[in-house]
Amino acid sequence: MNKEGLALASLLLAVAAATAQVHDHAPAPDPSPAPASGVAALSPELRELFKLEMAGLQGAMLELVPAVASGDWEGIARIAARIRGGFVLAQRLTPEQREELHRALPAGFLERDAEFHATAEALEHAAHRKQADLVPFYVYKLTEGCVGCHSRFAQARFPGFAPAHEPAEHAH
Repeated sequence: MNKEGLALASLLLAVAAATAQVHDHAPAPDPSPAPASGVAALSPELRELFKLEMAGLQGAMLELVPAVASGDWEGIARIAARIRGGFVLAQRLTPEQREELHRALPAGFLERDAEFHATAEALEHAAHRKQADLVPFYVYKLTEGCVGCHSRFAQARFPGFAPAHEPAEHAH
């Protein structure tokens, strides 16, 4: 297997491993409804823009695998630049909406978002330099960023990342 094939196989295995992570068990959640937080606390208009942003990211992530597999360095760099620059949120937000985002979203979310965009920039640079060894690594890091964010901040939307519940003990 050549170097690029090995890198792609490693990437696919890493993506599969990242999405199959098992999380520690946590106590059952409090049944009383909690006040909306994070994305759920955003205005309906901003929530819709956020959904469009996530759809754009998902589409770009799906475009990366065939581009990496075929060594399409220009395509990879172009996709990475789109991810780095954002799709909707960076382009359509009013100053008031930007303030609302920073007020409603947890600091950890904003930190992860900044790391995600920095990783996209690193991917873009690696693609411009045709670094077949680094490009799959940065694609993996982007995927890991998605998994980490969704498992921490979007378990309601992605229940596969919700902690497993301990089975109740039975008295025999």
